[in-house]
Amino acid sequence: MREYLKYLFQLILSPGHGWEDIDKGSGNPAAVAARGFYPLIAIASLSVWMQGFYHPHIPFLALFMRMIVTFVVYFISYFFGTFMLSVFVEPMLDDRYDEVRCQTFTLYSLGLLAVISIIANCLPVSSALLFFLPMFAALVQWKGHLYMHVRPDKVGLFMILAILGVLAPPYIFYFLFSILF
Repeated sequence: MREYLKYLFQLILSPGHGWEDIDKGSGNPAAVAARGFYPLIAIASLSVWMQGFYHPHIPFLALFMRMIVTFVVYFISYFFGTFMLSVFVEPMLDDRYDEVRCQTFTLYSLGLLAVISIIANCLPVSSALLFFLPMFAALVQWKGHLYMHVRPDKVGLFMILAILGVLAPPYIFYFLFSILF
């Protein structure tokens, strides 16, 4: 998990150089997911309990359901985001389609959202700044177009796909689960 967090913080500090480092040192996406992404989303889901300290009126069962939903939302979003990229990104690339790059791109993009979720859960009040942090994740994705080998004339279309296919699904799935529960 330490290596995954190291690359996440490199993306936060310098997105362009972070993607270069991921390109050089990134391994098997299944190992990255098992050793980094899944533990991070488990921590994000456990951070929901912090809301119980700040808002004691929230019932235990509601916090428990939010914890489960948070983990499931990120878990499903990883597979959904990878699927969306694998279906639609190939015509935008200079090179041939690379499944490893698509999975890695999705893992780190969703990892940024999980870090944002941890921050939001640990703060006692919702700040207006937290609503703009997903835009920073979109900026990191934009810098990742070089990592993905997107053709220069297709960067805008790629960003629409990356935002709608990778960044938006956790929020959409969370909204859908909140309607159900």
